Amino acid sequence: MPEQLPTTGKYTHKAYRCKECGHEREVGTNHWGDIYSDCPACSWKRPGQVTVSECLEDMPPGFAKPAPWRIVRLGDIAEIRRGIPLPRK
Repeated sequence: MPEQLPTTGKYTHKAYRCKECGHEREVGTNHWGDIYSDCPACSWKRPGQVTVSECLEDMPPGFAKPAPWRIVRLGDIAEIRRGIPLPRK
């Protein structure tokens, strides 16, 4: 089994670029992988959707990128029923 490299390091501010609109900003993280947060430039256009940003800085030797998240919506994991009254207490 190959040696697993750590995916997190010291908390620092790094340059990130939004994958949707290309907006660049500094974000404080402890890794060099993608971040999943609202982009101040374009998230208002698509409320309720996740914005992914990629790290622009080079990863130091001895580290690995964390695995990307699988983006899931509520309808993917649960059945959404409309028109059903909520039980009263």
